[in-house]
Amino acid sequence: MTLTIMTSMKFAKKCPKCGGFVQTKSVRKSIGLGFVEIPTAQFCLNPVCDWYQDFAQTRKPEDIKEGFQLKIPSIAGIKKPEFKKPEISKNQMIAISAIIGLIIISAFSFVFVYNTGSDVNQKPQPSQPAFQNNTFSSETPNIPVPVPTTISTPLVIEPKSYTIRVDVSHGFYPDVITINKSDTIIWSNQENQRPRVVLVSKNSLFEKQLMQYPDRFQYQFNRQGNYSFILAEFPTNIEYQKAKGNVIVI
Repeated sequence: MTLTIMTSMKFAKKCPKCGGFVQTKSVRKSIGLGFVEIPTAQFCLNPVCDWYQDFAQTRKPEDIKEGFQLKIPSIAGIKKPEFKKPEISKNQMIAISAIIGLIIISAFSFVFVYNTGSDVNQKPQPSQPAFQNNTFSSETPNIPVPVPTTISTPLVIEPKSYTIRVDVSHGFYPDVITINKSDTIIWSNQENQRPRVVLVSKNSLFEKQLMQYPDRFQYQFNRQGNYSFILAEFPTNIEYQKAKGNVIVI
């Protein structure tokens, strides 16, 4: 598409001097989506003719009579986007209307419950009989309300284990020990000079125990009392006089 603006100056299509062909010089300037071609000069193509006119030397743009062209690219090949109106069936319209109605009803219900919440929470409670399920109520006059008793559970002491080292030269270490009922005593044989030694309970808590280095023997005391133990020679069972010990159970 070409738009030509005519001005007061004569724009020659042929040489006014010899009638020959002319050539036009122009300058292209961009405007928006198109461009403008501004003629700057014309001259005759006849080599023997010296006709020439210079539009660039004109004092005013209105002096150019012809040749001012504005070219805008054609948009005939570009298709405009087509927007299709969405088609909604009758059933869809009914479903949409129902959903909108439910939303409106829910909103009004929320506002009503919020404004009347304090009244709803303060409903009068039905009166209950003073004597029900064999229990006394504080609303019954002149009848004492039984106070629940607290049952104290006995303190449970976890059983412990204690080790007593024994040898013929030093006897029992420690030689006297106090423990609780259900505790366990472990005798550890430290006698490395004699191959065998016998642990004897003077109260017959257990049978004579033959212990070799570094054997260990343990016994749990389930009764209170004072119990004595000695070391004896193997196999004669002769007691070592310095090897004596006591266990006191409380």
